[in-house]
Amino acid sequence: MQITIVTPQAQRYVEALSPRFPQCQWFYAEQASLLNKAALASEILLATPSEAANIVTQMPNLKWLHSSFAGVDALLKNNLPQHYILTNSRGVFGPLMSEYVFSYLLAHTQQHQTYQYQQQQALWKTQPGLSLQGLAFCSVGSGNISQHLATTANHFGMRTVALSHSGAAKAPFTQVANFEQHKQICATAKVVVAVLPNTPQTLGVLNEKFFASLADEVVFFNVGRGDTVDQAALLAFLKAKPKATAILDVTSPEPLPKNHPLWSQSNCIITPHIAAPSRVSDIIELFAHKLENYLAGEELTDRVDFSKGY
Repeated sequence: MQITIVTPQAQRYVEALSPRFPQCQWFYAEQASLLNKAALASEILLATPSEAANIVTQMPNLKWLHSSFAGVDALLKNNLPQHYILTNSRGVFGPLMSEYVFSYLLAHTQQHQTYQYQQQQALWKTQPGLSLQGLAFCSVGSGNISQHLATTANHFGMRTVALSHSGAAKAPFTQVANFEQHKQICATAKVVVAVLPNTPQTLGVLNEKFFASLADEVVFFNVGRGDTVDQAALLAFLKAKPKATAILDVTSPEPLPKNHPLWSQSNCIITPHIAAPSRVSDIIELFAHKLENYLAGEELTDRVDFSKGY
């Protein structure tokens, strides 16, 4: 079994994986352009999507490609082949996304900024207590990462709902609705987290109508893809609803231009796409588990549907 790895940390992957799978022959490079001809004959490829997109047309024996990222946009272009099984790494990002989202939510409900300011004033003053318990948590998207976020929200006693294209019921959500029902679902949600992939169907789907359905004091997150949000509509919403908050880990484009008005919008927080970094140690364990299943002839999890883009 021949396996090729193309990531900036390719050598680290091979050093960790080759002793565990000595029956496999390993090829690796930090960039696809550095691979030798023999590496292109592999049956399995582990790579970043952009590097994989550079060589899939040159790999006739490719049967399985595993993306080290959750997003696989670069591999969905019409001019690229789809003769292989494609899996992604969404299985490792749920816990990291939860840490990111709930770090902000807990700081918000525990009023960290207010008490920090009071400390600077040497002011001992109790603020009205806030809590996540009983609040509605709406995930826009109902996949693996959204399900992990909902599990964490349930732990804090929140009521978890989701929007998806199908509206199909999924645990651990108490309700899943389709996008046409977003007004009823979003109106009561105090927290709305967008976790949508970048596909033709999701392009700009979070638009003026969507933001008009949100509560005045909502905390809105985008941890999916920047292209899913109409940023002009978001900006108008934030200006009209000063008690609302937007926390954006993704934007369009990235990086966001320095003169973009979202930077200076007081109720908007922007981070540079760091909510769920691809940690090599996590991807190694995920890939090793999948490789065991592949070698045993078992079904692979986290498969990407080329027609849907996720």
